[in-house]
Parts: sequence; structure tokens; C-alpha cells
Amino acid sequence: MINVGVVGLGQSGWHLHAASLHAFSDYRVAAVCDQSPALLAKATDAFGAKPYADTAALFADSEVQLVVIATPNSLHASQAIAALEAGKDGVVDKPMAATLAEADQMVATAQRTGRMLTVFHNRRWDPDFQMLKALDERDILGDLLTLDSRIFMSGGLWGVWGQYGVPEFRPQWRLEAAYAGGYLADWGPHMVDQCLSLVDEWPLSVTGQLRSDLWSDEDDDYFSLRMIFPSGLIATLEASNNARLPPPRWFVVGRKGTLIAPGDFTKWTEIRVRAELDGIITELLPKDLGSGAMRRKYGTGKELSDYYYADLAEALRTGRPPAISADHARDVMIILDAARRSHAAGETVFLEERGGAEAEA
Repeated sequence: MINVGVVGLGQSGWHLHAASLHAFSDYRVAAVCDQSPALLAKATDAFGAKPYADTAALFADSEVQLVVIATPNSLHASQAIAALEAGKDGVVDKPMAATLAEADQMVATAQRTGRMLTVFHNRRWDPDFQMLKALDERDILGDLLTLDSRIFMSGGLWGVWGQYGVPEFRPQWRLEAAYAGGYLADWGPHMVDQCLSLVDEWPLSVTGQLRSDLWSDEDDDYFSLRMIFPSGLIATLEASNNARLPPPRWFVVGRKGTLIAPGDFTKWTEIRVRAELDGIITELLPKDLGSGAMRRKYGTGKELSDYYYADLAEALRTGRPPAISADHARDVMIILDAARRSHAAGETVFLEERGGAEAEA
């Protein structure tokens, strides 16, 4: 059994991490840390975890093997580095860090200490994305020409984006620059992770644009990110929290077929494909695309946490890398950083080799 310490008992820390881990036979929530006495007492009662008001005390707990960092984005790097230095393996909620420089420090610390570090890109297991990936692996679409991934909402999945935090700690911190919030930090890591895990190439360039239209003067509530790959593939990732009606969630054009998925969150898996199979133009629907597990309407938070933590438990048992390696998470941060740099300069950013630096046009 893996003894876990969870730092941060907000909405994600409680529901996506602590509660999910508590339900796993592979894990035990041994300790929790938060600045709210009420949340600590609640977690002690719910999970039987030791309560800590100070991260250093939790990191010093010899019983804790794995630390989950589920605090605001601006704290991810410093807390993850401290946990690794204390000899713990680490899970960091997305985004990996506030900046690429911080992500570099985290990876370097994990390498130096010999500890495992991974990032909670749980939407790698979204059923709509898994369906798209299965189609690509079966070459139903052929070589990809364009890939459009869009998430357009109004208020977010939980009603009011700015109120997603718990009342015990600044519910609107995602709208504050001091906490490294914003929509690119919220959805960008998921969308970039999916794109990089689907496309077996490193992009040549990134062009980004961010806007702050309705929610905050400090953080973006819209972003557009375009990547061009060596094969010629153009990938457009775009998200908005200001849209009363959504565009398609996926619109993917390949040499042999085209895929479209509705933009309504509950309908992402209602995929349609028009493709040429054995010389015949054929329409495919979700029921034709795989096992029952692939036909779910959409991925719930608990389901995605279960997939992520099941993979991580096996990785810790066997010593293999987790599905989301620290190096891959750093690749995601390179793309997000390039998008921000592109927006600031008003120019396309050209990337060097995988994991390399960026250069403005």
C-alpha cells in the first residue's frame, strides 16, 4: 500500500485526489495539509489522515511515500521541490508550474534526488480523446492534415469558473495573476498533453493569443494556440469561457477521413467519421468505434482520477515510468510558455529540438 500525503484540500485536492485515493486499495491517505482547520478536521474524519497545517511537517513525516500537490498554480514548483528534497515521490496537479523555468527546476530536482515526479494530466483518459487516438492508431483517418481541438463554455463545467475554489480559501484565485491562474493554465495543459500524445512529432512553431474579455483584467479567459509540425500538420487548440454556444469539440481532417465531435460537454463522444474504407466512402458512428468502455458519454472527474492513479500505482510497483512522465510534462510547459511568449511579442515562436529552447521570429 502506498501512503499518500495530500497538500491542498480545495475542490480538486479533495474530490479528484484525496477522495479518489481513499477509494483505492493501492493507496492510503495517510496525511493531509491545509491552512483551514475546518477542512483538516473534515479530512481526518473522512480519510483517517493525520492533519498538518504546515507543508514542511507533512514532508518530514516518514510514513508518507507519495505527496500530491493540489494547491494554487503559483505554489506547485516550490512545494514539489521541497517534497522531492524530502525523499518523497510527487504528483503535481496541472499546470506543472507557473513558468517553464520552474518546471526545469522541478525536473532537475527529481533527477538529482532519484524520485518519481508526474503531473495530473488526467484528461489523457477522456473517452472522446481515447476514441480519437484509437482511430488514429488504426489509420482510419490517414495522415493528419489539420487537427482542431476546441473547448468553448460559459462559466466552466462547474457553473461559475471564478467560484470553483473552496470558500475557505479565495474562491476566485484562478482569476488572479498572483496565483498564476487563467484559462490557458486551466485547459491548456490538458489540450496540449492530448495533442502531443497523439502526434508523434515535435512542433516546429507555436503561435499564441490570449484575451481577458469577461472574467478578469488579470488573467486570460480565452486562448488560441496554433502548432505547425514537420509533416505539415496544423494543430489549433482554442478555448473560451465566454461562449454561450460551442463549436465542435474535435474537427480532424486526414488524407483518408474526417472526424467531427459535438462541442457540448456531455456529447463529446458522439463522434462522426466519414472515411474511405476499401474504396468506399463510409460513415462511422461511436457504436462502431470500439469496446463499451469507449462508448461512455463523457469522462467524469472520478473516472479520470481512477485511470490516472491506477496507472501510477502500477508504475510505483514495477518501477516503470508513469504514463505522464516529468519530461513529457515539461514538454507541455514548453508549448504553453511559447504560446505566452508569442502573445507578448506578437510573433510566432520557433522551437528547436524536442525539449530545446524557443526563439522568437
